[in-house]
Amino acid sequence: MAGVEVVMAVPQELVTRPALRTGGCDQGRFRPTLRLTIVFHPDLQRIGHWANLCPWETESPETIPGELSIGRYFPEFSDRRTLEDNYVSRLACVLTPKRSGFPDGHFSLRIEAVSHADVRIGAAGHKGFVADHDALIKGVPLRVSHGVVLVLRLIACGNNDEAGPQHLLKSILPGASVEMARLWHQIALVAPTNLPILIQGESGVGKERVAQAVHDLSARSSQHLVVINLGAVPQDLAAAELFGSVRGAYTGAIDRLGAFQRAHKGTLFLDEIADAPTAVQVQLLRALEQGEVQILGGVSQTVNVRIVAATDQSTSEQDGFRAALHHRVAGFTLEIPPLRERPEDIVPQALMMLGKDVDVSELLNPRHAMETPEVAAHWARFFFDALSHRWPGNSRELRHAVMLVAQDKSAMLPLIKGLQERETSGSPEELSDQHLEQVYQAQHYEIAATAAVLGVSRQALYRRLEAHPTFVRVDDLADTDILAVMKRVKSIKAAALELKISHHALRPRLRRLGVT
Repeated sequence: MAGVEVVMAVPQELVTRPALRTGGCDQGRFRPTLRLTIVFHPDLQRIGHWANLCPWETESPETIPGELSIGRYFPEFSDRRTLEDNYVSRLACVLTPKRSGFPDGHFSLRIEAVSHADVRIGAAGHKGFVADHDALIKGVPLRVSHGVVLVLRLIACGNNDEAGPQHLLKSILPGASVEMARLWHQIALVAPTNLPILIQGESGVGKERVAQAVHDLSARSSQHLVVINLGAVPQDLAAAELFGSVRGAYTGAIDRLGAFQRAHKGTLFLDEIADAPTAVQVQLLRALEQGEVQILGGVSQTVNVRIVAATDQSTSEQDGFRAALHHRVAGFTLEIPPLRERPEDIVPQALMMLGKDVDVSELLNPRHAMETPEVAAHWARFFFDALSHRWPGNSRELRHAVMLVAQDKSAMLPLIKGLQERETSGSPEELSDQHLEQVYQAQHYEIAATAAVLGVSRQALYRRLEAHPTFVRVDDLADTDILAVMKRVKSIKAAALELKISHHALRPRLRRLGVT
């Protein structure tokens, strides 16, 4: 069947819910469970295996779980093996649940290392630590020997946590968290259909990898997956980039295929769709509704593509996104949680990076961790500290950190110190102008990302920026200055960088000026 949106057989689970979200699962199906996961182990095959220590019955506060122990021979993990590391004490630490004292049914958990054990608990590496409900949801790092790192986390354990074609998906989307397992399940459910998909998640979480997974599990996998970043396409070239052109259609025009034609019978991935200018949104909507594209300077052409779109921004009408276009691209919504909410995925992602696109010194290769304790300690220390970092840049930031640690052992201490400083930074008033400018520029003048890196609130950051000698708010800029920059660079993101403001703040100002 020709056309942009082809509806194939839809699983019964989707029939009555045309716009599903991974983040909107029925929590009644899940049971709070205290899970211990192997984050790093000298035997790399052990990484990601887990043990459910006990159910966490918040609805029955009178039932308190009993005392739990972690050691060399207990608990047994999902691969039916214990830790089996001679450097782990027979009894490493004891976990004691306690009633929190609040009427919400929550418990706290006292985690205490035995006196002789080489154990570090939590971000500060204490020998004893009391984790409240919020800390358990985030995850408590445990280093139980020089080379073994665990994370203890309160999860919502469901029936679909281990479902789906994991072998294929793990090679594209590595992870060991329940959140990743649920994402695998959702992808396996929707990929064989032709429903348009909207992928949402913070910058750097791997939205293009999810699009690749959807394509690879679809009936279109033998055809092309075409990627186009709508936030980087100049408005005056958008029609040619999307729909193609013929020679002479405009000054400098050549015969070219647009993204829709290149993706014919395959998948078209529209990245950063929320950043598409209004005029481009109108052109996209027309193509999706009519099932054909208008070649610039040529004739209309019917195309058969499956649409997958992605954004790290809101797609609401209040934020300037057309409602009709949202409904066209969001037949099924996949939400990718940020890396800080799924700490079990840090090491599987890092190992994939080391195996593919990050060079690693042979002396520091984690493959040698079994026979070289120094290598095991090197990576265990990094991953233990990484569990407490918020990773505002998600997988992209993780890759940069792994690149340093993989090449130079001396980079470990300053890198860890940098991670710790970002987690424990003081008030924004204590920041130097130079340091603030470096971080703000590195985060492309985005308030939320800068606040996350500095570990401060957005309101506090706004106050500090007002005191900075050079930074200004978008409302303080003259119309003529904005229009002059836009005329010169012809890209909202490039203009925002030159003006040293957030491109999300610049966009509504441009709409008020009539610039689309």
